[in-house]
Amino acid sequence: MSVGKKIRFEVFKRDKFTCQYCGQSAPDVVLQVDHIEPVSKGGADDIINLVTSCFDCNSGKSNRTLDDDSVIKVQKQQLDELQKRREQLEMMLKWQREMINIDEQAVTELAEFWSDFVEGYSLNASGLKSLKKWVRRFGVNEVIEAIKDSCCQYLIYDEEQEQHTQESVDKSFNYIPRICKSRRQQQERPYLKDLYYIRGIVRNRCSNCVDWECLNALEAAHLSGVSIDDLKAVALTTYNYRDWLAETQVLAEHEEQEEVAHVS
Repeated sequence: MSVGKKIRFEVFKRDKFTCQYCGQSAPDVVLQVDHIEPVSKGGADDIINLVTSCFDCNSGKSNRTLDDDSVIKVQKQQLDELQKRREQLEMMLKWQREMINIDEQAVTELAEFWSDFVEGYSLNASGLKSLKKWVRRFGVNEVIEAIKDSCCQYLIYDEEQEQHTQESVDKSFNYIPRICKSRRQQQERPYLKDLYYIRGIVRNRCSNCVDWECLNALEAAHLSGVSIDDLKAVALTTYNYRDWLAETQVLAEHEEQEEVAHVS
């Protein structure tokens, strides 16, 4: 019965490309895979029943079994290896289960932490699911900081009802991932804070400001070399959004041309 290439290679690797009968190794001899328990006597075509043999040893052995302790050594080595793999698999699964438990515990404690800011309110199943998703995406520490920032910025206390308004509670919770995302963006692009401020100026002075377009124009101009101070100065003198947009784009083009002029 022929043995597939994949299994044959695994047997060779396990036996270090050495004949288990005479001890000779490749390339000094041609190696084959032999059945420890011959097929004619019911031996299985299984890796535990396979051993590396050189051509001469395999040809001379016919259907006889090894008469020394080689079989025991090979099988013990295989069993030891299987046991190690089994133990490592169990450890990996245990670690994964512990990580899941830690995540669940973190979500529960974060939910309680959020509830401390909004006494009288608690998260339902949907809220807990969202919190779990944010923890996986941003990590516990970032979510904690975002909870604090969001509650401080958006919670409104109703003196008559003696509790925070439902609208402000919903807003403070829904803004948690936005704050996390904004923090990451500011770490990667530290100039964004100033650009948001300048966009706020443009928005207050121009009724038809398009937020995403405005921010993109500011970032493009700044990356082309226009300073934050110059961008702020232009924003403070504008009254028409389209005029401001055109002027900002001209500034960016001018800076790009200046850079080209310095290169010969």
